[in-house]
Amino acid sequence: MWSKISRKSCEVYDVVAVCTGNYNTPYIPQEYDTTPFTGTVLHSYYYDDPLDFEGQTVLVVGFASSALDIALDLRRHGAKTIVYKRNVNRTNTMPEDVVVVTDTSIKCFRKNSVVFESHNEYDIDSIIFCTGYKGDVSFLDEACRLTNFWPRNVIYPCYNLCLNAFYPTMALLTRAFTILPFLFSEYQAQYFTAVVSGKVKLPSLEERLDASCDYSDLSKVQPPCDTFSVMTAESQFEYFRHVLSSGDITLPSNLHQQYQLYESLLLLSDTDLENYRNLQILGSSEKQIWKIIVIYMMNV
Repeated sequence: MWSKISRKSCEVYDVVAVCTGNYNTPYIPQEYDTTPFTGTVLHSYYYDDPLDFEGQTVLVVGFASSALDIALDLRRHGAKTIVYKRNVNRTNTMPEDVVVVTDTSIKCFRKNSVVFESHNEYDIDSIIFCTGYKGDVSFLDEACRLTNFWPRNVIYPCYNLCLNAFYPTMALLTRAFTILPFLFSEYQAQYFTAVVSGKVKLPSLEERLDASCDYSDLSKVQPPCDTFSVMTAESQFEYFRHVLSSGDITLPSNLHQQYQLYESLLLLSDTDLENYRNLQILGSSEKQIWKIIVIYMMNV
């Protein structure tokens, strides 16, 4: 039994699904001391209107999906954009008038500028940190026996990447990164439903703990455990097959087509960053699946 306790009441439930995901608490690394800087500083979580930055020079810290989208949005609305490419593994090509800096780190911020380790200095008016989120689960009591390992931002112990290994009537859904969020949550929810309805016979607690990833010693974390942090397209579709078959759930007939579409859109985002979101897929009997994937799949 699970209890939800507030200041005024206590409610008891048989099953709990924690669906807060990874993107509820904006994260800015402590290494970035912006105290001397006098301009605007915000996290991408609070980014709203590009016209607020019209005519400015804006430093965008990051090179994942949010950073790329915001940098291009600012550019289209009259801002000069400097992007600090923290993730050197990304290969997206930016327009020529967007400055991309690949220094190993930022040395310091000054009153109206940023200085990189190469000693290159750029005058800037605003800073937007696209540095990710900390998936906060501090609202869960210690009795739940779950630990959030930071900076990996993963919860231990989670069996099959979603069940509380100690108490499998609690699930933490959509906690992995770089995923198709709607498909991921849908298939995890189906699996969790099968578990709590008794359709799935779970292994022993010892086996569930052994199959979960312990991040207390990061030097020992190896694939496939580490895919909890970042799941490639191929590994997450294998994961879909695994959880659905584990729950004795019929695999969608178009699962392979979903994977092909996902791969195609990833390639398109690399080659045509400015226009890939305008892609429209019409017709086909899988129209609802395509609607789920096309527009929002790169937002995580």
